[in-house]
Amino acid sequence: MSKPYGLLRAGFPYLTTLGMRRVTTNCMDLAFGDDRRLFVLTRTDGAGGEIRRINWEDEDLDTIGSGFVWPVQIIRDANEIFYVSDEGNHTISLWDSEGASKGKWGEEGSEDGQLNRPSGIAFDNDGNLVVADTMNHRIQTFTPDGKFIKNFGSFGSDEGELNMPWGVAVDEDGTIIVGDWRNDRIQRFTADGEFIDSFGNRPSEGFDEGILNRPAGVTVDHHGDIYVADRGNHRIVQYDKNGRYVDRFIGDSGLSKSGRTYVMSNAKALTVREMAPLEPTKRLRGPASVRFEGNGENSLMYIPDFGSHRVQIYKKEAYELSSDEIWEKPKSPFLFTV
Repeated sequence: MSKPYGLLRAGFPYLTTLGMRRVTTNCMDLAFGDDRRLFVLTRTDGAGGEIRRINWEDEDLDTIGSGFVWPVQIIRDANEIFYVSDEGNHTISLWDSEGASKGKWGEEGSEDGQLNRPSGIAFDNDGNLVVADTMNHRIQTFTPDGKFIKNFGSFGSDEGELNMPWGVAVDEDGTIIVGDWRNDRIQRFTADGEFIDSFGNRPSEGFDEGILNRPAGVTVDHHGDIYVADRGNHRIVQYDKNGRYVDRFIGDSGLSKSGRTYVMSNAKALTVREMAPLEPTKRLRGPASVRFEGNGENSLMYIPDFGSHRVQIYKKEAYELSSDEIWEKPKSPFLFTV
């Protein structure tokens, strides 16, 4: 699907929340199952983690996966095999949708094909795995079974250099989008690793709201919009396909269905909740990733809300426009309301 010339951005309202503490505890990331189950990657205090399966009825189904130390991200392929990056043991592990191990690969080191605290993972347009090799300050590409293909990047802050890259996404044209954690910016590269541009560490067309503080996970939707888990600022930042700042999401969550059930059945929790102001309970706390699903009327943004142990979901309302439906760009930005 080609990117539209322009968009009428009609809104991006909060839709619902899934999960709660003790179920989606310290949720790092999530992936989508074929039957509308969500596979939520969680961390435990200290070391460890698991994949928690929940559904849209907010039911806790079960957990799968084992042997994680510091799991970071989870993605799936067309056959519903799930890939998990683990910075604690420098591996990528594979699991089927019922929890059977399908192997793992990776070893610690700095040579080609070795890993040092891998974090973000994404499939490229050839079905290979792109990995943010964080402490080696580079991006590496592997076959799904772990055979090294290529890499690019080196330590630094100049254009094309990286300092602890975390998030990685691949656009429909093969562009590799990297959350450059310690450089507080997003960088874009060709599929061959050539630098294209960067944004997020300077004002965008007079707006400074899009300046990042420790960007983590990144994703791109069917319109080409880029979403960044701006972890140090406890929010998600949205940019358009050209890297222009569009919007930010600080959290507007209500209680999940499971959360309501727990609070209503626990007098102490209910009393404590009634004693505190509600506004802080809506906000995001340290999101490490952001995911996007669907298109058209079913465009949904999912935010694993790490510090609040839940998944916040928002619905994108935008309409594609052709070139003859949009004025030429004005000399100064303004907001037209109807």
